[in-house]
Amino acid sequence: MSEYVGKVGKKGELYMPAELRAEIGLNPGDDFLVTIGMEGLIVKKGKKISDLLMEEPIAKVTGKEMGEIRKELEKEIIER
Repeated sequence: MSEYVGKVGKKGELYMPAELRAEIGLNPGDDFLVTIGMEGLIVKKGKKISDLLMEEPIAKVTGKEMGEIRKELEKEIIER
């Protein structure tokens, strides 16, 4: 596990060392997720749609099933 020292700016900005950003693949404009854990903060790079498309699917749905789901949703929306 790597450790880095960052700084907090006057307006509360979090400044991370370039080595840390490079290690987790964080580039200017990227989103990142910060979770508070038992031992401190956990920083993870946010996922882009392109990252999600490269992951294994969590479910497989056929075109027919999607059509049925769409009809159900349309019906539900109209009834509201």
